[in-house]
Amino acid sequence: MPTAKQTAANRMNSQKSTGPRTTEGKAASRFNALKHGIFATTQIMFDEKAEDLADLAAEYHEHHNPADADQRFLVDTLVNNEWRLRRLRRVEAELWEHATNAFLANNTEAPACSSGDAFATAAPTFERLQRVVNSCERAYHRAHKELEVARAHGLRSSQPEAPEANPAPQPEQSTPASAKMASSGQNPETPVPAAPKPPDAPPLAGQHAPVNPTETSQTPSDRRPDPDRGN
Repeated sequence: MPTAKQTAANRMNSQKSTGPRTTEGKAASRFNALKHGIFATTQIMFDEKAEDLADLAAEYHEHHNPADADQRFLVDTLVNNEWRLRRLRRVEAELWEHATNAFLANNTEAPACSSGDAFATAAPTFERLQRVVNSCERAYHRAHKELEVARAHGLRSSQPEAPEANPAPQPEQSTPASAKMASSGQNPETPVPAAPKPPDAPPLAGQHAPVNPTETSQTPSDRRPDPDRGN
């Protein structure tokens, strides 16, 4: 399978190589297609002319300008089916003549043969001819559709890839209030106030009040003498 660079180079070369431009050059080159494939001279039958097939092939190849072998095959398929359809139109005209002669031969007393009489005489033959025509038309349209897909795929492959755009900045997510409160509580610079100490409860009956440590730490010299007591 050709790479994208090869496809682009083939397309550029095909655009530059337009073939002969003069009338003499076109007349001489139109037979080039008859040298190979479906355009061989053996495809010419009865009163058909090779010049007509060469003109038809040159017209299709100039219009579609196939870039590779696959596209050229599809263009050849278009030419082949149109050529067969042209032939079948001549066959249909001859069948009408044969059907008319057959009706007059079988009905000598008839003054003339109408189109209905001729069709009734050779109805199976006309139906078989129509099946062949339908087959050629289906093949033509199928090849034309595949050619359009192949050309579109070739154009996409030859185009350089566009640089990826810078992604849009995403908005910052807001921090929930609970998370802010939790984080502020964990800040060492802001001390958490201590809970107030409950006041000392009064001693119950039968219990002595706790001794004040400052009183126990006083020395005898710090105590004042009791005036009622002797020294």
